Amino acid sequence: MTDVPEIPEVLFVCVHNAGRSQMAAALLEHHAAGRVRVRSAGSAPASEVNPAVVQVMGELGIDLSARSPKALSGDAVRAADVVVTMGCGDSCPVLPGRRYLDWRLPDPAGRSADEIRPIREEIDRRVRALLDELLGAVTPPDGRAPVPSGRRAPVPPGVTVRPMRSEDADEVLAIYQAGLDGGDASFETEAPTWDAFDRAKLPAHRHVAADTATGRILGWVAVTAVSGRCVYAGVVEHSVYVHPDHCGRGIASALLQALIDSTEADGIWTIQSGVFPENTASLRLHAKAGFRTVGVRERLGRHHDRWRDVVLIERRSAATGTS
Repeated sequence: MTDVPEIPEVLFVCVHNAGRSQMAAALLEHHAAGRVRVRSAGSAPASEVNPAVVQVMGELGIDLSARSPKALSGDAVRAADVVVTMGCGDSCPVLPGRRYLDWRLPDPAGRSADEIRPIREEIDRRVRALLDELLGAVTPPDGRAPVPSGRRAPVPPGVTVRPMRSEDADEVLAIYQAGLDGGDASFETEAPTWDAFDRAKLPAHRHVAADTATGRILGWVAVTAVSGRCVYAGVVEHSVYVHPDHCGRGIASALLQALIDSTEADGIWTIQSGVFPENTASLRLHAKAGFRTVGVRERLGRHHDRWRDVVLIERRSAATGTS
């Protein structure tokens, strides 16, 4: 007896379900050709799909004229394997076992067709990358044959991975400090204030792992830009921290997977970091997630009255940029 693989289901959510989510759903349906189930919905659905959106999608031969916005429901979220939000705020229910991606895109409302076309093209790029990932392969930009994307890191039972919110600040910083207190996480010894953290970390690539039952934050991952120079637009440096009481549960792997998903959807091609060589658990974690060691900086700095080496690691995307 042959096992029939389940068809993944994707739900696109925006406020009015009249623009971004409609374009994303239609483009994924078009490219997937039946290999993915697709839905879209809005937290406050409009009365009709934006006519300018209908126009620019019609230019691709995709007819949205008969579609109408639909209200977001808990059933739609429960049925989805992946939920892609586009500015719907906190109105989208967060349920365990789902992947959540937050695509920060301009709202087409009130924009002309000329202004909407670049939004359409960006959505199309992200949809193609998501489709490649869902179907288990990615196509390098030079047109070579697709390569396997590897086994995805699962979200542990009882844990939900979602975008970080400002109300998570106290717990995020407490976990940060606990990691620093361990002595092998960073040259830093004190967690920053939330204002400093918020200014430094890129908003689209902050994720937390939360206990599904209590909402308690168990870990987080975030990135900073490595440079303001345009040539480094696709390079970020990341940090991932898990509460000491919850290490070994696969939470860090799930957080890294969420980060990989969001950065690749945003066209980022390199995630890099530095790890103390004594932090062998972190080095194993990152190797499993596709990071490679690119060098060691010896006696880079003094930390707790001793000189520390730093192992430089990076992950180069096979889905965007150059691999």
